Amino acid sequence: MPKWQGIELDNVSQSWYITMSIITEIEQQLTDEELVERIKDGDGEALDTLIRAYLPKVHNRVRNLVPEADADDVTQDIFMSLVDCIGNFQGKSAFATWFHRISMNKVADYHRRASRRKEQPTEVQIHETIDPWKAMNEELIVKETLMKLPEKHRQILLLRFAEGLSFTEIAEKLNLTYEATRSRYRRAIEAARDIMKRGR
Repeated sequence: MPKWQGIELDNVSQSWYITMSIITEIEQQLTDEELVERIKDGDGEALDTLIRAYLPKVHNRVRNLVPEADADDVTQDIFMSLVDCIGNFQGKSAFATWFHRISMNKVADYHRRASRRKEQPTEVQIHETIDPWKAMNEELIVKETLMKLPEKHRQILLLRFAEGLSFTEIAEKLNLTYEATRSRYRRAIEAARDIMKRGR
């Protein structure tokens, strides 16, 4: 006898089980834009599906742009903003592109707040500022470098290293040819190298 979440189903319930299985499979095949339309109609399950799809990628990207201790909070802010703004999505660009802008705006907000806090440093912050070992921390150097890069260079490096995408996958995501993707990647690496050299 079939089971649904561990519960045995009688013959009458089997029809419901099959229906729910079909709905679940359909939702898994929906595009982001189709999920957004359902969300606008009040479909909470569609929202859960969209969040589950993007949460790991967004969190991984954020970890490369802000200190580890703040990554969870910034990620939460991004998805809260998504829920608040999703009704404004007009489909003029791909949902992934639109959501990426929201994510980067929240990261920028974080760094603006952090910059204001540095204007009046605490004793701990002063110690960290003059500690040469902290200044040489490679993770922080990389994150600072990424934030100084142009958007298109930062984006391709994050897709390559934070999300682990191949050049073919990146090309599809950015709607570029394979060669154009490799060329942009090389320019991004060169730009990052120049920034890091100037910072030494």
